[in-house]
Amino acid sequence: MAILRKGIRARRVVGPSGKNLWKNRAGTAAMEFAIVGPAFIALLLAILYTMLIYLAQQMLETAAEGAGRLLLTGFVQTTKAPNGTVGLSASDFKRAICNGLSGTNPSGEAVSTPALLPPLLSCSRLTVNVKTADSYNVTNTAAPTFTYDSKGILVSTGTGYEHQLNGSGKNRIVVLQLIYLWPTGKGPLGLNLTNEPNANRKLVATSVFTTEEYTCPTSQASC
Repeated sequence: MAILRKGIRARRVVGPSGKNLWKNRAGTAAMEFAIVGPAFIALLLAILYTMLIYLAQQMLETAAEGAGRLLLTGFVQTTKAPNGTVGLSASDFKRAICNGLSGTNPSGEAVSTPALLPPLLSCSRLTVNVKTADSYNVTNTAAPTFTYDSKGILVSTGTGYEHQLNGSGKNRIVVLQLIYLWPTGKGPLGLNLTNEPNANRKLVATSVFTTEEYTCPTSQASC
């Protein structure tokens, strides 16, 4: 009986607020979010991590399409660059992709092309590979192999710049590849999409086409 009386007195001390102690749900939402919140945020970050890579790939594909048209129409082969050379060199072509380029066509008219590489992509991380092929059936569109030294410094891209065959670039099958090292790293939830050293992912956009029958400048024996 003494124990029962003590229990009754304790209940009276607690008062009405204690009657619903076990039914009190205040703070439940905060506790549930503390449990599932970190996983939910990590999932959102993983989606963003993947989305940015796909976005960069799409932008590179668009740039490759525009750059391919410069070769297809003969702009690269026949334009007189600001430095006076006729026909864009490898560095001129990359500069045209990154920043745009102005020059003169075989008729002496001023021509220009806008920058093709979106601002989100850096020209210093871009590699351009151009090669000719004898047939569409034997064209190799595999990504070039990058090699690095023991310190992780890129020493070779395995790429070249050849858009003419036997002195002419007309009616040639050309394979254009834009290769980009996208800086990334391990994402949340163990997601890791890197495929190159130094926490990079190699993105490759390829365009294959046959060049048109364009007109060469009089100062060029062949273009």
